[in-house]
Amino acid sequence: MTTDLSENHEEMDETAGASATQEVLALKPDVVATVMDDGAVLLDIGTKYFYSVNATGWAIVQMLETGATIEQIQSQCDRWDGDAADAGRIAEFIQALLRDELVVKSSAAPSAGQAEFTGKWSLPVIEKHKEPLPKIMVSAFDPSIPLAE
Repeated sequence: MTTDLSENHEEMDETAGASATQEVLALKPDVVATVMDDGAVLLDIGTKYFYSVNATGWAIVQMLETGATIEQIQSQCDRWDGDAADAGRIAEFIQALLRDELVVKSSAAPSAGQAEFTGKWSLPVIEKHKEPLPKIMVSAFDPSIPLAE
């Protein structure tokens, strides 16, 4: 299931305003990532849902690991060869992260750590996988997990 990012773009532009672009957003601590050749897979340990992001999406998520504003993300995407026409789709990607609570508003100062992005620029894409994991083993000593005999 690919998230259609075009639905809420105009609504977000109208309601976001200047203060929303200055809010610090950060990746939720319960979200872990596995880097792949063409992006990353994010796992929300709380909901047990997986999300796939392309290389551009992963670069944006890396910025959010330490906290960043939408304005900082947009500026960095411009440096990665994005252009003004891409701003709405970048904002929609961030809105999808917020909607599924992978990213939360933070009171910390924005740091916008450097994200590695060496690929060719493309619009960020996020895909939520249909089924959550049935169980996540958080500890090797979990008594509810049977031992191998």
